[in-house]
Amino acid sequence: MFYTDDNDNILNIRTELTDAFDKLYDELDKMTPEERIAWYARGMYIKPLKYTQKIDNTTYIIRTTFNENSTSTIYDTVERITSKYI
Repeated sequence: MFYTDDNDNILNIRTELTDAFDKLYDELDKMTPEERIAWYARGMYIKPLKYTQKIDNTTYIIRTTFNENSTSTIYDTVERITSKYI
């Protein structure tokens, strides 16, 4: 990363942030496309589903997670859960 003035002359401005970005870009540049995708995927935060319902004076918060290797669908899971109470 570099900065230029109004005449497109490169300015010698270095900060901790520019140094960190340069180091990161160098590391990413050495990776294969597959390694880069895996690196980005590890850093992604996927917000879990969350459902909040207040009934009388009680607030119920339901958070969900999904097993990618599961053979049941969300419909199977909901049917299994609700069948216990019907």
